[in-house]
Amino acid sequence: MFRRILGQEQDEAPVRNPADDHWYTSVDGAIAFAETSGVVVSARAALQVPVVLDCLKLLSETVPSLPLKVFRKLPNGGREESDQHPLADLLARRPNGFQTSWEFIGQMQWWLVWHRNAYAEIVPGPRGAVDQLIPHHPSRVAPRRNGKDVWYDVADQYTGKSRRLHSSEMWHLRALPFTDDGLAGVPVPQTSGNIIGAAIAVHAYGARYFKNGGESGGVLEAPPGTFKAAEDRNNYMKAWRRARTGGNQHRDAMLEHGIKLNRQQIDNQKSQFLETRRDLALEITRIWRVPPHKAGIMDNGTRSNVEQQSIDFVTDTMLPWLELWESKINADLILSSNFFAEFNVSGLLRGDLKSRYEAFFQGRQGGWLSINDIRKMENMNPIANGDDYLQPLNMAPAGSKPPAARADMQAPAPADLPAPTH
Repeated sequence: MFRRILGQEQDEAPVRNPADDHWYTSVDGAIAFAETSGVVVSARAALQVPVVLDCLKLLSETVPSLPLKVFRKLPNGGREESDQHPLADLLARRPNGFQTSWEFIGQMQWWLVWHRNAYAEIVPGPRGAVDQLIPHHPSRVAPRRNGKDVWYDVADQYTGKSRRLHSSEMWHLRALPFTDDGLAGVPVPQTSGNIIGAAIAVHAYGARYFKNGGESGGVLEAPPGTFKAAEDRNNYMKAWRRARTGGNQHRDAMLEHGIKLNRQQIDNQKSQFLETRRDLALEITRIWRVPPHKAGIMDNGTRSNVEQQSIDFVTDTMLPWLELWESKINADLILSSNFFAEFNVSGLLRGDLKSRYEAFFQGRQGGWLSINDIRKMENMNPIANGDDYLQPLNMAPAGSKPPAARADMQAPAPADLPAPTH
């Protein structure tokens, strides 16, 4: 409101310049032409490749599945969970009037993974300055810099009308690599379009091949003068294809006028069709640093390396995404420096039952875990007197005197010992 009063905001809608790609691209957004494969790479086409769908679903479903809590900083350097913070209710229940927190975070993460940009309009209301977060598709939002300020031109999904929002009114998540001006992330098709385009082409070839019953085409050899005009030849070819494709591909056919059929056999084994599909699938998992076994590729998987890859999935794949979310929440949505938001990733690192219990035993004996700490990590209710921590008697700072023995642990004096009996 103050910006409008001071004349720092332009009320007129931005002009749709034909030279501006933002206003004249497909609603899909993030589209690129893969020159090497000759394929148009769009989200709709890429999702036909199973490994692309697996990677996007994995990264988009993992983030909203992790607990996201708001904490208050304590004077002693500790922290406590703040369930009463308005943002805690927004992030845990209803970010807006039509989505749950799981749906909102999952949709934003999906856009972030593919478009490398995710936008949500900040709407104030009863819960404070951030009462709702309304998502906007990345293809309908264009960030602009005007001096020191950043503005976002948002095209309405239904009317097509545009309005301009200040950066304080738009929550923008962007992932590397950035555009030259640093205002947005570069969509995946523009950085990895050739790899994804090649995978689309290979899968399309396989679909066409098996659609034709696993048989390749051939060449019809006709004696000279068989067809008097090009139209006659074209009509004959159309009739031949109708008789030999679709449901008629295995029926008998008759060749007239001395025409011969020369089969062209394609050896998929020599062309390494399966190997090409597997290698492209591995290349695609590298785009998002997804461990192969998470995308269903178990060719070289063993128990030991799969377990290590699961740990790498948390530290190398998910941690950068979670850090991005946390930093943007803390910088743009939480207005007080005494509070912060954080994801809990312990569920991804739980391991099997035996490994967890061994770790709990060491933590309990070492003195840094209480009974209730362990029960909380196992989703169990606390018990009375379960917050006490053990302190091993044989551990003390170097050079210090050993602690005095408790009265009930002292050995009885010789005079107090009972007389021996014979």
